[in-house]
Amino acid sequence: MNTRRIQGDGHWSDKQKKKIKWAILIVAFIQMPGLALAPAINQMRTTAFPGMSLGIIQTALALASFAQPLAAVGTALLVNRRIITKKMVIIFGLCLYAINGVLATQFNTEFAHLVMLSVVLGIGTGCVHPNMFGLLFDNFETKERQIITGYQSSILNSGVITLSLVGGWLATFMWYGGYFLLLIGLPAAVLVFFTVPNYWSPAADRSEKKPSGRLNPKIIYYSVVAMMFMMIYTVCGQNLSTHIQDIGNSATAGIGIAFLMGGGVVSGFLFDKICKKTGDYSISFALCAVFVGYLMLSFFQGSLTLVFIALAIVGTSLSIALPRCIFMVSTLATDRSASQTATALVSTVAPAIGSFLSPVIFTNITTALFGDSTSARYMFVGVVVIVFAVIVAAITFLSGRRATRNTV
Repeated sequence: MNTRRIQGDGHWSDKQKKKIKWAILIVAFIQMPGLALAPAINQMRTTAFPGMSLGIIQTALALASFAQPLAAVGTALLVNRRIITKKMVIIFGLCLYAINGVLATQFNTEFAHLVMLSVVLGIGTGCVHPNMFGLLFDNFETKERQIITGYQSSILNSGVITLSLVGGWLATFMWYGGYFLLLIGLPAAVLVFFTVPNYWSPAADRSEKKPSGRLNPKIIYYSVVAMMFMMIYTVCGQNLSTHIQDIGNSATAGIGIAFLMGGGVVSGFLFDKICKKTGDYSISFALCAVFVGYLMLSFFQGSLTLVFIALAIVGTSLSIALPRCIFMVSTLATDRSASQTATALVSTVAPAIGSFLSPVIFTNITTALFGDSTSARYMFVGVVVIVFAVIVAAITFLSGRRATRNTV
């Protein structure tokens, strides 16, 4: 296959860039498949694996988030060294989605099977997620990139809505029903094959003078924020099916996840306008939305209507906090030798570590303090999130003052 070098924005024709844009947006529909499996967590605990605690099952599912950064870093090294292109990594990852769907039909009776499916899903996601953002960073200028980032986040949330609704319904018949939806990875791989050009990473162009390859310290900051945000946000979906077990089933939990993602759809379309007005304060506003939602979940566990409203409020944060971190890193990673590493770090590695640590830390701590009460868990994490929101706001304020002094 002909593999070309990229030479910066404008290298491709407008028609080709439009194809890349639509490929980015369409694949975003299945870019977060893990949340589609969340409605089945309570069924896994009570029916499929009754001998396992909620924390253990959540950790098994979170193994996808453990495998994801390993795959992201590994493929980033291969892409930077021109061993493989981003296009081929994405196709491989999407094919792993489909393979996971096939594996679920044959391996679904043992707890070890859940672990295996989680690891395979994590590897696939680690291949797809950072490299789809890489396509965005490589081929679009800053202004267009911010707009597409918001649209991408909205479509990503729309995809999770669809997958969670159907996955929740399938989980009422079999706990592993949601995995069947991953078969959609195969047609997505075909789409990428025919629409995305096969070019070498800009970071790997050896015709240029080799730069230092150091990451801007602000990239580390945004990566830490992304990690902490996902550690907090993951609590919502992973505990939902257990939280509403007295007023609903797996299908109801699927509807709840749909409300969660629905909030993200709305805020994603407003992302560009919000960030233009608030800058990095948008991250703190997003965290405050999580705080309000978690308080509502804690206090109104018996009301399905208020639970759904709370989920929608929490969901608005996903299309603001993470896209803001990712967009800012795209403006900071000007060193081409570090761009692929920075992309993988903020879009995949940091959020995946946060998702993996979420049940390990929050479920275990709150279980030790409050037992199995999910209301207490949401309250506890709500306190954590508002403290974190204040810290981020303070850093944003001090950073703004420093920037003002430097321009005077």
